[in-house]
Amino acid sequence: MLSLRPITADLADVAKNELSEDPSQLESHLSVIRNWLKECKHLHGFLDDQILLSFLRGCKFSLEKVKEKLALFYWIRTTLPEVVQNRDPNDDRVLEVIRLGVGIPLPNTVNSTDPKIFVIRVAQFDLTKIVFADVIKGGTLINDVLMRDDDQMVICGMNLVIDLAGVTANHLFQFDFEFLKQVAILYQDASPLRMKGIHIMNPPPGMRTVVNMFNSLLSAKNKSKRIFVHGNSLDSLHNHFPKDVLPEEYGGTLGPIQTFVDEWELKLKANRDYLLKLSDLRDINAHQDLKSSAPQARTVLSPTNNLTFFGLDGSFRKLELD
Repeated sequence: MLSLRPITADLADVAKNELSEDPSQLESHLSVIRNWLKECKHLHGFLDDQILLSFLRGCKFSLEKVKEKLALFYWIRTTLPEVVQNRDPNDDRVLEVIRLGVGIPLPNTVNSTDPKIFVIRVAQFDLTKIVFADVIKGGTLINDVLMRDDDQMVICGMNLVIDLAGVTANHLFQFDFEFLKQVAILYQDASPLRMKGIHIMNPPPGMRTVVNMFNSLLSAKNKSKRIFVHGNSLDSLHNHFPKDVLPEEYGGTLGPIQTFVDEWELKLKANRDYLLKLSDLRDINAHQDLKSSAPQARTVLSPTNNLTFFGLDGSFRKLELD
């Protein structure tokens, strides 16, 4: 007997028409994936059926794509211990990052089948106190809860609102591009959550440089999504998202964004056991793969094959903002 959360009729229609979901085949699909994971002796750690269903939905029920994404999910989490280890939501250091609200999902959409909205405030952290890896760690906590619990986001995807207000060359200089490429894999290729659109607010003067860098981190699939640059115009943003689904910082009526940051702090604490359990996930072959540059022997995937991004290797220090 499957222990899966029921979804609304509206979401079921989207899942059927856009993701090829067939409720009568769910048990069979999940059985295939569970058995495959058991056969992959190098993949350690348990994922329950609800999470596996998110991967099925994120891959539109292509079993081979699910295997590839899951293998990458285990692999990248093993190779980024600074991001996925030591992330107890009760820990003072982790709490400090959570409370910054660098990345925060918004609760409302106009329709129940619209993509959810996820706001990322890039410059929200103090460069002298918080390192970028800790910021990404806070984001993984939220994403790990979303992929298990938010059926609308899993089925309908998300729109990113990326606020670049306050971003300076100093922010970019802190970013190691090799690390950023791994983070891009973590959030795109290894995640069941799908981006539907990208909206950029408050770009710095060196807009072309920043957008080129951002675009270089997108997977081939996400490069096909529509990217909107709104400058500092809230009216432009409101053409896509009405005020009643936005916080007051973006001209909306939902109240301050800190309200949702506080709610997520409580939610992450309530999911502490689950989040700590995910720290057990690992691919015991991952470090061997890294030593050989790419796991070419894999039949399912070669993660590092995706690590060439238009020659933008190395540090951001070579780049100049206008």
